[in-house]
Amino acid sequence: MRWLGAITALAALGAAASWGGGTLLARQAAEGFARLAAEGRGGAASVTAAGFPLRIGAEVTAPALDFPEAGGRWQAPSAEAAAPLWAPLDWRIAASTPQKLTLAGQRFTLAATDSVATLGLGIGAALPLRRATLTLDTPRLSAGDATAPALAAQDVTATATRAEDGRWQIVAGARALALPEGLTDSLAPGAGLPDVIETVTVDATASLDTPAALMAERMPALTALDLTRAHLAWGGRALDARGAITIDAGGRPEGTITLSTKDWAAWLQVAVAAGLVEAKRVPVLATLGAYLAQQSKDGAVEVPLAFAQGRMSLGPVPLGRAPVLVQRQ
Repeated sequence: MRWLGAITALAALGAAASWGGGTLLARQAAEGFARLAAEGRGGAASVTAAGFPLRIGAEVTAPALDFPEAGGRWQAPSAEAAAPLWAPLDWRIAASTPQKLTLAGQRFTLAATDSVATLGLGIGAALPLRRATLTLDTPRLSAGDATAPALAAQDVTATATRAEDGRWQIVAGARALALPEGLTDSLAPGAGLPDVIETVTVDATASLDTPAALMAERMPALTALDLTRAHLAWGGRALDARGAITIDAGGRPEGTITLSTKDWAAWLQVAVAAGLVEAKRVPVLATLGAYLAQQSKDGAVEVPLAFAQGRMSLGPVPLGRAPVLVQRQ
């Protein structure tokens, strides 16, 4: 993304208020991609000025970004990054599809009818981020060169906004999330879940170990998550979660997430089928759920999912080792 940083820095100085400025922007972006190529971190086939007369920006052919430390890569046929002349730090990035992704060494192809991101930047040498959004319409993610999508959705949206205290307000969601055919039956046989998740939404506040910036030396790591609400609707069942956790340098979570559902028995069946809960724990958990439902005004069961010292438990029942999240660099 350094090429975008070079464009934005020039724009902030007002160098792009004319066709001459636009040419300069394109040249700087091309030089930025050339540096990325020399460092083994990306490249582009060509860069031209775009957006005039009311916008400043660049159109890039075959842009690619590499993240060797994480085994990641992104490539698109073309992309246009532009900002209004009156708001040179507010960028809109539209990339064509299909896009090629490499995540942890695994290759994927992303197709979508629309793929748009926005970046709101602050003033500073590192171009600090103040807001970012992502919108994907009818995305379809396929493994390798497979024609059938491994994942698909009606739409995916995400918004991250930096608060005054430096934390990030995150709102994200996906509708009609289609899993690979047969995956649900293989992961949770007999649970009766369909291959399409109706809705997934998240509303949370995240803390990072360093400020997020376009020109930062490394990506910031997550240190804490305050979950206002997460909601899952799947196969006629609903599950909500709220709570807060911290993440240490080794990626181990500490804290409590409260799960809430009116479909306790159904979710317990799913957890057992998926191997998340041992069958011998079912009588205790089923009795606990029935008791809590009777005590609740609306029949909902609320149970704490606790993380401590590398272990996790659901209410009074131990579940084993807690998952290790992304470790800090």
